[in-house]
Amino acid sequence: MPATPQSPVVTGGKPVLALLTFSAMSAGTFTLVAIGILATFIIDDLEITRAQLGLVIGADSVLAALLSPVAGRIADTLGGKRSLIAVFLLAAVAYLAYGVAPIYALLFLGAAIGGAADAACNPATNRLIAESLVAGERGVVTGIKQSGVQAGAFFAGLTLPSLAIAFGWRTTYFLVAALPLVGAFVASRIVHSPPSRRRAVPRQDPESPALSRAVHWLAAFGFVFGFAGSVSFLVPLYVEEGMGLDARVGGFVAAVIGLAAVAGRVGWAHYAELRGAFVGTLWSMTPVAVLGGLAFLGSGTVPALAWLGAALLGLSTSSWNSVGMLAVMSEAGTAATGRASGVVLLGFLGGLGIGPPIYGALVDAAGSYAPMWWTSVGASAAASLLVAIWRNRAPFATEPSGGGGRGP
Repeated sequence: MPATPQSPVVTGGKPVLALLTFSAMSAGTFTLVAIGILATFIIDDLEITRAQLGLVIGADSVLAALLSPVAGRIADTLGGKRSLIAVFLLAAVAYLAYGVAPIYALLFLGAAIGGAADAACNPATNRLIAESLVAGERGVVTGIKQSGVQAGAFFAGLTLPSLAIAFGWRTTYFLVAALPLVGAFVASRIVHSPPSRRRAVPRQDPESPALSRAVHWLAAFGFVFGFAGSVSFLVPLYVEEGMGLDARVGGFVAAVIGLAAVAGRVGWAHYAELRGAFVGTLWSMTPVAVLGGLAFLGSGTVPALAWLGAALLGLSTSSWNSVGMLAVMSEAGTAATGRASGVVLLGFLGGLGIGPPIYGALVDAAGSYAPMWWTSVGASAAASLLVAIWRNRAPFATEPSGGGGRGP
């Protein structure tokens, strides 16, 4: 059973905890969002291909995946406060590294640092929530904090193209870097370590309990659904090149994905905790993702379908992580929350990382975005099948038998 928090960890209670973790999630994942939205400017300036840009995005995600298990253990060792501050500082340095990169190869430095921030943000915020709230009180806060990723995407879609047109893409990164520095300062002032907190999972403790099979199934689902959802990084390029519209419109479509996912992450997480139905809720998202990909396939003929597709992807592939992280906290307990988060993120970010270079290569080879969308649709369908198998083989211990009575 999760440990009961012994004293308020964040000054201001739940609202401040939600806002702070929301900001950390946005900061830690913003490098991935920004490079997709600024893709046209970076490609033109550095004279690179879509596949090369996809490699940078992929490097960020793959490094985040590889670092996630380590980041999870570090979060369990350091506790929520110091882990959260580290996320903000890593994010700021990553933005600056992207902004100063004079050549293509040095974009990978920003990707490496951004990957570390990305790897750390979920374990750090999950650990802080687990320290602050007992099971049954975490659903809405977790949904809000996970929506920080997509709120960042929404903000980026609305602002970054215009800033890049006015000031250049490098200066845009410099301006954004100031925000996580403010976050680090605020966190240092209002977050407190629990008085009796000890290292819950020592790095070299051979008796640390094994994580449940359900956590590993969740990681596998995250890999497949993450691969399907990584198509979102190329949505701005698709809108510009596949539909022939302005870069700002591409940013607006990406912003719709983010806005829909803000609502989706809060709503899905609240529903899953209320019903005790983590597996069934995840399954419900997979057909929504299939419909989103099909809508984008039809948007070349009916442009309005791009907006529908964006909303559906936001409510599915861009929303699942709120339920996934809530399930991790419930299944692993406070002491192993960081470690379990790292395992799930290893799967999810691995899928997220290999997707963009594969999708970019498909577009370059075919001269069309249709193969990209069909591949994403197929991956979403595969994720649905995976849940159907998982449901009966390794349900979460905290769910009723059969995954909560909902789903396939």
